[in-house]
Amino acid sequence: MNLIEKVIACLPERGRHDIFEFLSMHDIELVTELRFRTNAPFSLTYAGRNICIFNGRELIFSELEMRTLLANLCEESVHTYAQTMNEGYITLANGARIGVCGHAHSDGKNILNLRDVTSICVRVPHIVRSVSDGIMPVLFSRGKVQSALIYSPPGVGKTTLLRDVAKNLSSGAYKKRVCVVDSRSEIYMSDIFSHSLCDFLDGYPKSVGIEIATRTLSPEVIICDEIGGIDEASAILQAQNSGVPLIATAHANDLSSLLMRQNIRILHDGGIFRYYIGLSRSHESEKIEFEIEDTKRRVS
Repeated sequence: MNLIEKVIACLPERGRHDIFEFLSMHDIELVTELRFRTNAPFSLTYAGRNICIFNGRELIFSELEMRTLLANLCEESVHTYAQTMNEGYITLANGARIGVCGHAHSDGKNILNLRDVTSICVRVPHIVRSVSDGIMPVLFSRGKVQSALIYSPPGVGKTTLLRDVAKNLSSGAYKKRVCVVDSRSEIYMSDIFSHSLCDFLDGYPKSVGIEIATRTLSPEVIICDEIGGIDEASAILQAQNSGVPLIATAHANDLSSLLMRQNIRILHDGGIFRYYIGLSRSHESEKIEFEIEDTKRRVS
């Protein structure tokens, strides 16, 4: 059972048939997201379009149905996922991450607990091979792995690209010792990494994972997704004094806005990254395009 089928199987009976009927008539590989909302339309993202009409009607799920869906996804153990839910997600047994939001109780800085989940966002991971081929000569040049920060707006493909980079560097012609700090359990896929020289620190906070990887695992490159706030950036800077190259990602529309963020500026001023790699997709093609900035000289 794939992720989409598993999620739909967790739904109450009402609405399940309509979604399955839509999928039976379309290419399931083009589904990238399922989004459930309390007392608002369910939507499915197919080939880049948000669809919310099924069999001529919208699917509106009640509060009870949303609680049932969440409980089923958590295998009747919602409290087990309380900590990550406070951070906005749950991770299923197969590694898929599901975003959640709702009514939060906070102390003004931290989320203490999440009540009455009102949205559940299922982003469907796809195995996309060779997507990083265009930047591998940059990431591995002069006989060694080069540090890089990959940036783009959400949904362009940073995690997919990072997964392929990790796979390429840890297998094939490169065969480098790669440590992946997979804080949200999004990067690992058994079909991709079963024959690689890749070690995964699954669920570790990035700063802790980077420190442990550097101190105990002798990596030739460290990879992590979505650099967070200033505290995390400062910890990464301290851990990176070892000189092990880091390849990471961040959200940004362009390089100038990226470098205006204080957390990234800390790392930039510390000389952590040799390359900044921007991702985009043209309107005519789903192919990822790259804009590469070399901090020592302009590449493209």
